[in-house]
Amino acid sequence: FFFRHRPRELDMISLLSSLSVAALDAPVPLISPRGDFQPAAASELASVGGARSVVATVGGRLRARRLLNSIFATEFDTARAPAAGEDRGGAYVAASPQAPELLLVHTEAASAGEACEDGAVADESAFGCFALGLADAVLVLPPCAEPTRPVLVSAYEEIFAQLAATAEPTDGKRTLLVHLAQTAADDAAIKSAAMDAWAAACGGGAEPSFDSRFELTAIALPSSAVDADAFSAGATELRTRLRTLARDGFGTPIAATEVAARAEAVWLAVQSAASGRPGGAALRERYQAARAYEASMEAAVLKLRPLSAAVAKGRVIDGFGAAADSLLNGTLAHYDDAVADVSGVTAELVARRRAILSKQLQADVKELFSKQQRSLARSVCKRYERQLLAVMERAGNVAQYQRDRLRKNAERAYDAQVASLVVPSLGGPTRAQLTQSFSAQLTAFADRLVESPSMQLQALGATRRRVSKPAKPPKGLRWGLALTGAMRTKWGGGGGNLQTFAGYQTPDGMWSAHGLLANDGAIADSSGSEPPPLRMQPKLNVDLSL
Repeated sequence: FFFRHRPRELDMISLLSSLSVAALDAPVPLISPRGDFQPAAASELASVGGARSVVATVGGRLRARRLLNSIFATEFDTARAPAAGEDRGGAYVAASPQAPELLLVHTEAASAGEACEDGAVADESAFGCFALGLADAVLVLPPCAEPTRPVLVSAYEEIFAQLAATAEPTDGKRTLLVHLAQTAADDAAIKSAAMDAWAAACGGGAEPSFDSRFELTAIALPSSAVDADAFSAGATELRTRLRTLARDGFGTPIAATEVAARAEAVWLAVQSAASGRPGGAALRERYQAARAYEASMEAAVLKLRPLSAAVAKGRVIDGFGAAADSLLNGTLAHYDDAVADVSGVTAELVARRRAILSKQLQADVKELFSKQQRSLARSVCKRYERQLLAVMERAGNVAQYQRDRLRKNAERAYDAQVASLVVPSLGGPTRAQLTQSFSAQLTAFADRLVESPSMQLQALGATRRRVSKPAKPPKGLRWGLALTGAMRTKWGGGGGNLQTFAGYQTPDGMWSAHGLLANDGAIADSSGSEPPPLRMQPKLNVDLSL
């Protein structure tokens, strides 16, 4: 009965409500492409009743307009080419009959050739800051279908670029970021990129944290022409998420009549903060310089990694100086090529990045050089020490001439190897300076070593061996064989001008072999005849110890 006989007043209220919802199907401009706020938006929004949550878009341009039309039945212009003299940039607000609890704000940076009025800034960064300051939820559309991590970080950096300087205390208010991917989305990777971009916008500080300001969710929303079912599912998920913004703790719905005033205040704050901020082109050049620095540094680290591993094992790399010099110069040349087209606006930043890159690489190379130089010095000193100990063990004393000879040999060995370690572009000590320093170090080392307990023990042992009585042979009968031979040839006339002798004897003297070679075969012996060319004389040795 109630539905059949509704009071006339209720019917009129329902009709006016439906008309007010439909009144903004056609978007109303909030901000012009040239960056000036449109006061007429206030009168248009006055026709929209009820308190609503605000949803804004950032990025996407044509794709964003088409998505809003498809999902919320709005009437944004989706013609590919704008009319002559028309620029679609700016910010526009619309109300959808399919989502009566939302106001939809589409932002789009002006084209590169469009000049802003009175020094206004209307680039992606300005509109990103405007959207985050105005809306309870922001739909972020990436610049391509499958963006890489650097592209994602760059896109979010442009959105966050001046928010930290513009935003006032939020009293715990958080904004929902909805990343609308065209393919299957990796929430963790997207959030990691956004967090890195936010940290960069905050100057690397820990406050305010990303999670205290935002909640990020990713929704796969492919083209309806490619996968209609996936698009329908994504659109349903998006509408469901946005309809409960206030209940989920993202902002408080406000009357549509207040949106224009709030938007104007946010835009004025954006322009005030942007007055001293570099333009979009300068920001892109800064990003290009940062990416060139990161790519050059990454390539250099990959080349240094195997060298570091070898040096960590105590190796001295032959040809390290030339390889490191080539790495330093090549890395800086790669960086210079990557930033060759950067304008003079960011020249100071490019030069500063280059200086930082050069300083970091030189520090790494110097560390590797120092480690190898110390390893080389230790190995040469150890060999020098073993040689001095051997001399002391044999003679019980190291004469000065022996010390000098061994020291010079050690210096030559060090000089030959350190020459391949010196990196010319580092500007450190020269080969001659390093060798001279090592020579002084070696002299001091030898002085300490000669007086060390180990050398004294070796000297004591040698003295004891010299003065001690020889050990008596064991009791019993021992025997051996001694073989002596002579070969007399007639080489060179057989006049006896060439003679040589060689022999061997066991330590106990029981076994021995000796041989004589002489070219005196033409000289007669005591009998008046020429000696035989080969003569052998064996001898049996017998020793009886009681």
